[in-house]
Amino acid sequence: MLKTDLQIRKWKPASSGERKACGESLYIRGWNDGTKSFELRAQKQFVTLGHYPALNLSSARHLTITSRSLLKDGIIPIEKLKLLMPRVQSSDELVDLAKRTKGMKHVGDIPTFDTLFHQWHETLNKAGKFTHPASLRRPLSQYKNHAKDHIGHLPVDQISRSHIKTFMQPLFLSKPVTAKSLLEYIRRVLQIAFDDEIIEQNPCPSLKSFTEKERDVIPHASIHWEKLPWLWKRIESLNANTAVKIAMQLTIISIHRASVVANMRVDQYDPETGLWLIPKKAKGETGIGQMKSKREFAFIVPRTFRANLNAILLKQKSQKFMFSIDGTKPITPETLRKNFKKFDGITTHGFRNTFKVWAKEHLIDDFLADRYADHSLGGLDRSYRRTDMFELRTELAERYLAFIEDRHE
Repeated sequence: MLKTDLQIRKWKPASSGERKACGESLYIRGWNDGTKSFELRAQKQFVTLGHYPALNLSSARHLTITSRSLLKDGIIPIEKLKLLMPRVQSSDELVDLAKRTKGMKHVGDIPTFDTLFHQWHETLNKAGKFTHPASLRRPLSQYKNHAKDHIGHLPVDQISRSHIKTFMQPLFLSKPVTAKSLLEYIRRVLQIAFDDEIIEQNPCPSLKSFTEKERDVIPHASIHWEKLPWLWKRIESLNANTAVKIAMQLTIISIHRASVVANMRVDQYDPETGLWLIPKKAKGETGIGQMKSKREFAFIVPRTFRANLNAILLKQKSQKFMFSIDGTKPITPETLRKNFKKFDGITTHGFRNTFKVWAKEHLIDDFLADRYADHSLGGLDRSYRRTDMFELRTELAERYLAFIEDRHE
């Protein structure tokens, strides 16, 4: 049992979320990020009294005695106690607020952050905003792992700027990428509460309010464009299934994401013209094998490579997927990634950088190169340059493959 503020200050939980007794029905709960909270144990439930050290041990003990008395005398039920506790800083304030709100139903009308968060997430899901299963899971896992225990149970009108900073600052020092995305999720949820006039202002601190640890930015590993002919020949001699090798080569030519190539469907490809029509992500779908840019994209497979792709099509057992080993399901994106990593650890995404540098070295127009890579446009290009330059992209694909195959352009 921890009996003094000094003991509480020095105490470090063995695991995140561990509780330690501080008295009768009073516990201190600690997390790995250094934050601590006092909790009352009553009616087989835990009620957060306040955060340490803003709330010290003496005040927490007074709140515990007062809370148990209010519950025992039937002045308030435990669910109402949970709603009132974030609004008070002393036992006197708790007694006063409990008496003033006795019998009032509107006290519980303020939604908790947890309620609004899941409503926000479900709305985005129904609107088709998540382009991949991972993007659907990411907000939920980050919230559960780093924010739910701190603000999930609180009515949104009781969440303060300093409260958010208390648990988010350690995260910015340990996991800055996670912290940035989670902060944006919190901001969006609280903005909904503000727009609905539940709260008077959005208390979420700005990104500039946090101190972030300097980190090395590690780009996607790519291969120098002059080594592409070497890589092409190495893939041809690779000890792998033919479908995998052809998919790897198509990844290099098209510079599409591994998931798009791996999940290429038979009905998306015309063997006569070489047209590969990649669909945009449809509302309510996962986005696997579809364009991340959310727009349909047409790519003409170069003539000399078309024969290899058509040969795969003729031998293919699957009636659905272009690249399949067992005839029922497509090869996985991870299969492509693992095979590419055998060559100096290069990544599939790195081929986009390789192409852009090659294009620059060969005086290819920047806008045409961006259209080939289907990069999102910015500035005036976004507003006025809306053509996808299909014919010029087709010629560029032929020229790029000629270089890769070590043929004279």
